[in-house]
Amino acid sequence: MILAIDASTTGCSVAVFLEGKVVVSLESKKDRSAAESLTLMIEKVLDLSACKREDLKAVAVAKGPGSYTGLRIAVSTAKGLAFALGIPLLSYGTLDALCYAIPYVDAVDFLCPMIDARRMEVFCGFYDAKTKELVQDISAELVDENSFSDILSKGKVLFFGEGSAKCKGVILHENAVFLEEVIYPEARTACKMVSEKMEKGEFEDLTSFEPFYLKEYMFKK
Repeated sequence: MILAIDASTTGCSVAVFLEGKVVVSLESKKDRSAAESLTLMIEKVLDLSACKREDLKAVAVAKGPGSYTGLRIAVSTAKGLAFALGIPLLSYGTLDALCYAIPYVDAVDFLCPMIDARRMEVFCGFYDAKTKELVQDISAELVDENSFSDILSKGKVLFFGEGSAKCKGVILHENAVFLEEVIYPEARTACKMVSEKMEKGEFEDLTSFEPFYLKEYMFKK
């Protein structure tokens, strides 16, 4: 079994995978809940899946981009578990996993998952709608009416995720499509990616692995 952890944005989520399928998943949408909820959620999801810690074969974690605090807590927790249990650490991109949460893709050419990065800035990436392969690098973008005009000229783009709502009234290109439902990152959507990484042995180095913050965070002393 594989334990997956995600605290990239609002709230946090955990899931247990077995042979490429989701056994149990839990989500908390409570804002900034990772610090107080993550450990308890891990214990609960293991209990619900009848999985003991020693039964785990790996721990997977969403590496970002996203909330600095959430990513730091999730990665620290995942690394601690992997080290204590002597099992491998896997990671996956938060935006990559969001693509697997989309209920349909037939009517568009590209997917653009978005995570709110405050003000009018978003973390985003562009993916082929059918293959879910990344076609344009993940970046932090300050959104205005001319944003993403190059890729919008190539086909219809579905914008979604918590960062897309503030872009709807700004990006008015005829090929821009916005998903009405707000979709948040959840650990369960990473099942396919994590299972494939496990099979290929694409493990992270426990000593050097760090979250993918994407941009520098400034702190006032």
